[in-house]
Amino acid sequence: CRPLTSRKDSSNWKRQVSRKLGAPHPQVFALLQEAMMAASGMLSDIGTTYFVTPTCYPDREVDGEDRHNEAADAMKLFVELFERLIQVTPDVALGHFLTWPIEDQFFFKKLVLYALSKEDFFAPEEVGQRVLALSQDTFWDTDVARELVFLLVDRWSTIPEPLRHQLGERILVGPDQESYWSDDVYPSRRDEFIARYARYLEMQGCELAADQSKRLAAIINSIENWSDGWATSTVTENGSHVGWVGTDETPDSVVDLAVDEIIPRAKEDLQRDFGSFTEKRPFTGLVKANPRKALSALLVAARAKDYPQAFWSAMINEFPEDISPRLRRVFLHRLSRLPHAVIVELRHTICRWLEQNITKLIEFDDELIWAVFDNVVDGVVNGGNNATESGIGEISRGGEVIPQSRRTYQHAINGPLGMCAEALFHAVPGEKQEQNSLIPDYIKNRIERLFASPGEGSDHVVSITFSKLNWLMYVDAEWVEYRLVPMLAFEHPAAEPAWNGFLCSSRVPWSPLAVLIKSFLLQAVPWVENQTWDRDLAKVVAQWLGFMYLFKRDEDDGVSKQQMRHALRDMSGDTRNQFIWWLGKVGQKNDDGWEGLVAPFLNEVWPREQIYRTTSSVEAWISMLDDTGASFPVVYAAVKRFLVPVETDRHPFYRFTREIGEDEPITVQFPEETLDLLDAVTPRVLSRPPYELPKILMLVAETSPDLRTDHRYVRLMDLVENS
Repeated sequence: CRPLTSRKDSSNWKRQVSRKLGAPHPQVFALLQEAMMAASGMLSDIGTTYFVTPTCYPDREVDGEDRHNEAADAMKLFVELFERLIQVTPDVALGHFLTWPIEDQFFFKKLVLYALSKEDFFAPEEVGQRVLALSQDTFWDTDVARELVFLLVDRWSTIPEPLRHQLGERILVGPDQESYWSDDVYPSRRDEFIARYARYLEMQGCELAADQSKRLAAIINSIENWSDGWATSTVTENGSHVGWVGTDETPDSVVDLAVDEIIPRAKEDLQRDFGSFTEKRPFTGLVKANPRKALSALLVAARAKDYPQAFWSAMINEFPEDISPRLRRVFLHRLSRLPHAVIVELRHTICRWLEQNITKLIEFDDELIWAVFDNVVDGVVNGGNNATESGIGEISRGGEVIPQSRRTYQHAINGPLGMCAEALFHAVPGEKQEQNSLIPDYIKNRIERLFASPGEGSDHVVSITFSKLNWLMYVDAEWVEYRLVPMLAFEHPAAEPAWNGFLCSSRVPWSPLAVLIKSFLLQAVPWVENQTWDRDLAKVVAQWLGFMYLFKRDEDDGVSKQQMRHALRDMSGDTRNQFIWWLGKVGQKNDDGWEGLVAPFLNEVWPREQIYRTTSSVEAWISMLDDTGASFPVVYAAVKRFLVPVETDRHPFYRFTREIGEDEPITVQFPEETLDLLDAVTPRVLSRPPYELPKILMLVAETSPDLRTDHRYVRLMDLVENS
């Protein structure tokens, strides 16, 4: 599948195949098809939520340049080869078509619909029947709407009338109600989908039955502000346009105006004309050139209860450093009295500004900046749940929202109160705090108040606070012990954002902190694995436990052999495999790491039950072994008991035949151990030809000819010759 993962490899390979093949050999096409199926499977396995495949119609209804993921270039080649295969050997092409999974979410759903558009390939009646047989999910999938609608347009006139009527009825029924559409929203969403599909068909000359056309007209009339452009946009491939949007901050249009005329004129210039690549921002230029006049203009507008968000954002973000103390105080006083409703509108801008500037503002006038801070927090908190939400929206695929927790550190750093919490910790006095120097009460009190914020705000503050738990333990251990550590108890309401923030720091717990929370850490892996977070953080807990065993087991903050083994058993297969990767890093980065740390760990701690020996774990062990260098025999001896025969689509032995740095290939350095490894993981029967196996056996034979008579070598050679 390498052509699918590298832009350079993909384009080179495509040129070579296109150049060498006038008519594609069926085996070449089959190989590419198998690779695409494997790639689709791997994309599903790793939970890919966004993967744009190119359109099958690159020259039809396209606005702008192609914007698909370049890793999908193989699909373009696939379409070209399929076209040739239809012309040369249509029966073979049909055989391939019948194996394509119509429910595949990445490649084949589009390809099936594209193939059905070929007049010489499918009879009109079969096209109608196959389209009617599509599931509702596929029929209304926005990712393939372009291919489906083009198919209907191209074949509509030839499809028998009874089938056309059924297709019209299916369109007019509309999509099923999705779980994320409320009962109130569903009717309008359904009608919009119906109108987009059916109206585009009408616009292309595809006639519906008379009664169906009337029903469509009624549906369209019920849609507020309907435009036929909505129907066209359903099939338009929107790419990128040549050019970029720039900003013109020249203040000429406002700089000489009276202060009461500046805001009205700047509003006129704010919106750029459609199709223009320049946005006019004269007020931003005025802030930079004459901040006093810009601030005066805002204050005049404020008397009329007008607080234009764009201009206040420009004032906050672009206010110059080199201004007089008096003007700076006027600005800060104004911020300290901004109405709460305005703060809600400006919350992301002003909270980010506080986070970035609070330290130097405290040096300028600490009393005034705390007045600003408290007014901002009051405004956001009084704005309710919506005002405290993170700037990160929901993730969706195919119009369906992917369930994911919002109680995370990533959401916190993009939430207004999360930014305020960061600002508070920046405000702790001193460039570097001494141990037990304590967090000032005026900061802790504000943190405590933010813990009680509405909506997401409380979670954001908790997550930000716990991302600094090591440092807080160093500076103010008593506060951490009695106020923060209890929040790590899994039943605590704030446990989820607390653990997420703590784990996102990725720093091994400081010894005194580790002693306090060790009982939680020993039980944390399965609990963390059950969270719907945006990152896999169970591996962080596993690695912390590994560190506490390998480097701390004889100390109070260490874990015992039994505790470590129990934790490994509690992990999911994925987390254990990631732990194997971490063990590899321990071996590489520590003196005598492989033989002094990793091998003893495997011999003494790793659980030996058969259920932990899986295809994925074998791949992880092999991946670790190819980095062991001169310690390969010792580490392999420890790993061998955990290996079982497996067959995989991956190529785990890729590095065993290649030089690594200045070192010879592992197979050349250790031919007998490599042969034994191959024998241990290779099944007695293979369903597909082995990839690296022949190369490795050749190296084994060249390096150590005596091994040619070894029963392991003979068995593996038989597999190669018979495959």
